Amino acid sequence: MRPTLKQLLITAFGSCMIMNVGCTDLPTEYGKTSGKSANSSINGYGTFRLALTNSGFSDRQIVRLTDRLKNNTDLVVWAPQNDKPLNPPAVTWLDSWIQAGNHTLVYIAPDTGSEVEYWTSTMPLAPAEKRLEYRRRKAKSQTERIQLQFNPTPTPAYKWFTLTRLPNPETIKGSQGPWKSGGKGVTNSPLTPLEHAIKTTKKTATGSVAAQNTLTPYVNRSLLETENGTTYVAEITSPQWNNSRIIVVSSGSLLSNFGLTQRPNQLLADRIIQEAVSVKNSGLRVGFLNNDGSPLAVSTGNKSPQIAVGMEFLTVWPVSLLTMHGIFLGFVICLMLFPIFGRPKRIVRNQTGNFGDHLDAVATLMERAGGKKYARVKISDYMKRIRGETAGPWILKELAPENSGPRPSLRPSRLSEDAVSPVTTEPVKPTKSQSNATEPSLPQMPSEGTNAAVKPQPDGKNIE
Repeated sequence: MRPTLKQLLITAFGSCMIMNVGCTDLPTEYGKTSGKSANSSINGYGTFRLALTNSGFSDRQIVRLTDRLKNNTDLVVWAPQNDKPLNPPAVTWLDSWIQAGNHTLVYIAPDTGSEVEYWTSTMPLAPAEKRLEYRRRKAKSQTERIQLQFNPTPTPAYKWFTLTRLPNPETIKGSQGPWKSGGKGVTNSPLTPLEHAIKTTKKTATGSVAAQNTLTPYVNRSLLETENGTTYVAEITSPQWNNSRIIVVSSGSLLSNFGLTQRPNQLLADRIIQEAVSVKNSGLRVGFLNNDGSPLAVSTGNKSPQIAVGMEFLTVWPVSLLTMHGIFLGFVICLMLFPIFGRPKRIVRNQTGNFGDHLDAVATLMERAGGKKYARVKISDYMKRIRGETAGPWILKELAPENSGPRPSLRPSRLSEDAVSPVTTEPVKPTKSQSNATEPSLPQMPSEGTNAAVKPQPDGKNIE
């Protein structure tokens, strides 16, 4: 890890820690190596993964163990989320991968996390009105840790190494061993105490339980141990492994996001990366194995995987029932939208009860009967006979004689010109009484009427 990268990691996670001060929810999910939780949780391994990628490694997440993965992976970071052991087929696959040569397996043992140490270290940064809340959360975290210590789960034991639970957590006050850092300025110790110690299996010819009846001679070396002699970083090698090795870290909090804010843990991560890079013929390809206790699928070229992941999960019952219905519904929707290529437009249609159409029809009939002049005559006659007015803007003083020409005929538009002959009216001679009147009266139309009979038209229709 380059010095500039170390400063970047310290600054990045330090900023995240300051932003979380005073927040209601603190991400504490343990052991994630991918996703949002790996970077936001104080117990995730996102920072360690970022350090590997910045050192030149190409990373990937291991969801199943295959022959292709065996040939394309040089470093495997095995970070289980709990104490449940890995299923035996997966252990056998890892053993064959190690024996292939020039491979490095880094095992990070799980612990209870660093929540207590987080609240302790951030309490001085908190505002005065929130320090009581910090104390409360610290006490709650301590209580949960004590409950887990009184109800321990069996630690996993594999053919290469065995972890033992310490009676009391041990704080690392000083380190010794081949990986002891001699750098300047390294005065602080890791904050999170140790919960497990590494017990290596040196004798295997007798077929002990820890060795699982194997005859492979393992060479064990303690890399870092406390002043009390507790080994927390160890290396396991074998003459039959062809330059492969296993590096075991007994406490996951040493390499977590919160742990890498401390200088001793940064040097430990830097040393692990250097050892992985120094392996002969290393292609700098790393895979992260992050099992949560469920069996890990192992597949070969002649056998398909048994566990569906990703989009394959949609084909597994009962999700496949919903998938089939969703596909059928989507097919029906496509058929509905295909003929019109989009949503239908709303067409504005004319209403049959529109009163404006009636006015247009009346105006058309009046235009055929005589036009504007005829309309003014009818309005003037209405004003005189009904309203009794003798003067005004609608009263016509002088009217044109009606006997000057034939009167326009009224016929429906549906009748043809050849079938109907125009109906004319003879001029009416004024009587003596009418001649003495001040104004001549207009002939009364049948529509105004009175009791005058309606004259029939030649086609049999009556005009009202």
